[in-house]
Amino acid sequence: MELVLNDDQKLLKESAEKLVERYGGPDAHRKLRDVESGFDKGRLKTIAEAGWLSLMVPEKADGLGLGITDLALALEQAGRGLVTEPVAALAASARAVGTGRAATGAGTEQALNSLVSGKNILIPVLQDPTVPAAKRERIFAEHYHYGYQLTGTRTGIPFAEVADGFLVDANTSDGTILIIVPRDTFGITVDASRTVDGTAHGTIDFAEVTLMADELLIAGVKQGEKLAADIYIRIMLGVSAEMLGVMEQALDLAVGYMQTREQFGRPIGSFQALQHRAVNDHIQIELVRSLLYQVCNAVDGGHGSRAMVAAVKARASEAVLSVTKSVIQMHGAIGFTDEYDAGLYLRRAMTLASQYGNASEHRESFVRHSRLDAEKAAELGKRRKRKKPKKSIFAT
Repeated sequence: MELVLNDDQKLLKESAEKLVERYGGPDAHRKLRDVESGFDKGRLKTIAEAGWLSLMVPEKADGLGLGITDLALALEQAGRGLVTEPVAALAASARAVGTGRAATGAGTEQALNSLVSGKNILIPVLQDPTVPAAKRERIFAEHYHYGYQLTGTRTGIPFAEVADGFLVDANTSDGTILIIVPRDTFGITVDASRTVDGTAHGTIDFAEVTLMADELLIAGVKQGEKLAADIYIRIMLGVSAEMLGVMEQALDLAVGYMQTREQFGRPIGSFQALQHRAVNDHIQIELVRSLLYQVCNAVDGGHGSRAMVAAVKARASEAVLSVTKSVIQMHGAIGFTDEYDAGLYLRRAMTLASQYGNASEHRESFVRHSRLDAEKAAELGKRRKRKKPKKSIFAT
């Protein structure tokens, strides 16, 4: 698929390139590896001012009203510059709050304003609603006076320790709700650990966390599960776009190195074996790019397939590890040193590839959703066959 951008998208991509060139890059990434948050809060505010976090917020909620395709263009550049801010998660949260706040309390409006300005970090604590029951990590919400009591545990949540609040999908006796839970609410415990790229993931435990529903509820049981699934889909596509950028920049490093590094009196880029490896890596990148933007376009058009979203994440997670490992090998011994940039891209690839499920998990998800889609299509076909044709007015 050849990606054809309109004028607004070209401008967005160019501005993202300039922002990342100025505030991102390997040197900036090295400085952040020992920072508790794993990212630069000042840079997050700059990103917010550039409009990234409000890209998908509906216009009725004072957002830009754009789609996941536009966010992917920005996140692709973020991946190139090793930008570690959780932009995909925050932008998806902002869209959900902006979409659901019309039917909820006044507290959500303040939460949205703090989120899109980069002041507060609202991290989604969601689970794929289609995960088999045996593998689910449920958070239960019991009705309590005018609100809810949340109980349950979720693991593998990026940036859980530094979040100001969580956007949680919780199961009630009537269905799934989507609610904001402030980080300082009594009963919340976060256990975090560092990842190889300097960021952190955490386990969040909710022990009878009490909330007032009329203040922080984003979506009730009629919309909760659907909106949670939409957030999850957009985060996966956003993270896949970051992995695309990581692959691209890593391969650019390798090609540049092969053009300057000489062995046996000539550049190593002239060796056919390395040329073949670089071409194979380039093909993997282009396959991910084509699949990613086709699915993003389908989601924006309202006819996205959940199975294909899983396919994007599976392919991107597998390809980013393959390409960055290949780049290390093409650099030889220098690629393993911390002082050289190639290793930074491999570590970032390892973190992103496992976020929200690795390649193996999403291949299973693709198979599961493909079967469900096939069953629905078959059932729809049976219903159409059972319908009796209308009697013609000319029938005797």
